Amino acid sequence: MDLTIPNCIYYNDLSDQAHVPSEDWAIFIEVKTDLKPFQTHIQQIRILRGRGLTIKNGSYAMRTLENEGYYNVINGYKDLFLVLNANGSYATPEQYIPGATFEEIYKLYILDRELRNILLKYLLIFEKSVKSKISYRFSQKFKLANAYLDMKNFTNNTNQLKQVLKLITTLSNVITNHSDRNGPIKHYLDSHQEIPLWVLSNNLTLGNIQNFYMCLDDPLKDQIAQDFSKIYKKTYTVNLQLPKDSLIDVLKTANLFRNVCAHEERLYSFNLNRPARSRHNSNLLNIPNHYLSGNLFTMVAYLKLVIAKKEHKFLISSLSQLFNKFQHDFTSINFNQILNQMGFPPNWKSLF
Repeated sequence: MDLTIPNCIYYNDLSDQAHVPSEDWAIFIEVKTDLKPFQTHIQQIRILRGRGLTIKNGSYAMRTLENEGYYNVINGYKDLFLVLNANGSYATPEQYIPGATFEEIYKLYILDRELRNILLKYLLIFEKSVKSKISYRFSQKFKLANAYLDMKNFTNNTNQLKQVLKLITTLSNVITNHSDRNGPIKHYLDSHQEIPLWVLSNNLTLGNIQNFYMCLDDPLKDQIAQDFSKIYKKTYTVNLQLPKDSLIDVLKTANLFRNVCAHEERLYSFNLNRPARSRHNSNLLNIPNHYLSGNLFTMVAYLKLVIAKKEHKFLISSLSQLFNKFQHDFTSINFNQILNQMGFPPNWKSLF
């Protein structure tokens, strides 16, 4: 068994008898760390000014760092304001571009917070919708109590056997964890000795729901995908056929973006490591494929396939108003640089 402690240097040289105990062995551990030393807020402001960042109001900056934290504001949102060297990497030592201000960095931080709130609202609309559709169609097909705990009711693809078993374990654990808490699951267990899927689904994460959908047999996946197609056809009066693979793409993408929003991580520059590459999504949306590269614009575009037209129009309107609100708050950088990080092309509204 490896008992090595990370970031430590080990010594077993016993030549320095003054530091060796009476036993005939000893291990000395010198802890190494790359962590920066603690700095007070005043010291942090002094360091930022020393790197060329303009701070117009020291008291305002102090209160901001006290309330929000240096790491969250500065480390999270400084990138666009840093000097780059000839090869496009950040210059060393770190230096801010001419005219960059603390207030601009904080404005970007606030913009991102409002951006998360807007996107999360519509991700939750999709989440509620997909949970409802999966619960309805699965329960319609498998009418026995707790049918979702029977592996025979999922895909018979042997390559997905492990995934199905993990899903059933997850569902069972969710029931167990809520069985002694006051709420719908405990009520149904006590009163009916079963839990309908439409009740259980409220306690499942979007990641759980993604796995549930992927474990269904193909006819059931197709039926659920067509439920979304019907909504699109009804609200856009366009006969769109959403394939199951595209719905999986939306689920995977939405799950990752929802996590970013829920955990208040940086959203505006978030990009999927392995985005969906299906050209079918591009054809469905009539949006060039290179715009759907796993960035924020990709998520906004994908939502058009799975929420009603009215809701998606509200999403586009909310984003447009947000961008208009902040576009004049930046002077050292162009607001289009921020939009570019999000993946929004100059003509983005015309694509919807």
